[in-house]
Amino acid sequence: MRKISIAAGIIAAGLSLASAAVAVEASQVTVAYADGYTGTDGQFHAWESRADAMEFRAKNADKYRAWRHDDVRHKGDK
Repeated sequence: MRKISIAAGIIAAGLSLASAAVAVEASQVTVAYADGYTGTDGQFHAWESRADAMEFRAKNADKYRAWRHDDVRHKGDK
C-alpha cells in the first residue's frame, strides 16, 4: 500500500510540474490583457490561470495592458 501511495505522489508531482511548464510564449502574443491575450493568430485566448497572467506581465510589461480585453473605456487603445 505504501508503494502505491509513493507512486501516486510522484505521478501527481510530475503532472503539476508539467502543467507549470506550460507558459505562454511572448512570441505568440500580440497584446496581453488582465483576462487573456490576443495571439499572433488574431484570436483571443483566456489565461489558463492567474499565475500565467502574472508571470507574463512580469516578463513582458511592454505587451501587457492592465484592463480586460473588452473594456469599453479602452476601446481603440493598443
